[in-house]
Amino acid sequence: MEVKDLILYQVATDRNYKVGDKINFNNTTTNGQYNRVYNTKFTLNGNRASDEMYRAAKRKFRKFKHQEDVYEIAHKLEAYDVCVKELALEQVRLQRFKELPSRLHCMYLSLNKEIALQNIESMASNREKLGKHFQAVAVKLNGKIFKAGRVYMSREGESFAHYLKKAEEYWSQSNLKDEEIKEILFEGEAEIIEILKEIKHD
Repeated sequence: MEVKDLILYQVATDRNYKVGDKINFNNTTTNGQYNRVYNTKFTLNGNRASDEMYRAAKRKFRKFKHQEDVYEIAHKLEAYDVCVKELALEQVRLQRFKELPSRLHCMYLSLNKEIALQNIESMASNREKLGKHFQAVAVKLNGKIFKAGRVYMSREGESFAHYLKKAEEYWSQSNLKDEEIKEILFEGEAEIIEILKEIKHD
């Protein structure tokens, strides 16, 4: 759907936006989701995380000196699930829905200010995984958007085949009511028009 001067909201991580900034989102832009999919490593202590877990299991977990290692492996398994899901979504989009914004190159937005303000608090409380500088911003959009929500692509630990099938349903949604929308993808020019809230951690 093409939009002109539409105002929506985003929570930005480690971007340091200023009012008046203009950002172009297109197929050469790399967003946080792109970086998670293409740059996440699944290693621990210099080894594959799975190998560390195999070794630890054989030694009844004596290999793990700190509980943080167990958490780190769980986090890497979750990150792997994100990669599988997002690669399936992008494959289906490129094959059947190429005109829609890519989840790997877009700006993610919320429909209203209240959701953005809730999201910034939630994201800032999870800073170990997400970042140190958070901004809830209002943006003026000129380009195209895609609204998703009735079918939402959560992390399910499922097979690539499952995610491919669900991706077809995800990209096929249309005519959602406002209360059904969980995320909005945008490609085009976004202008920061207001900083609603900012949270910084050292």
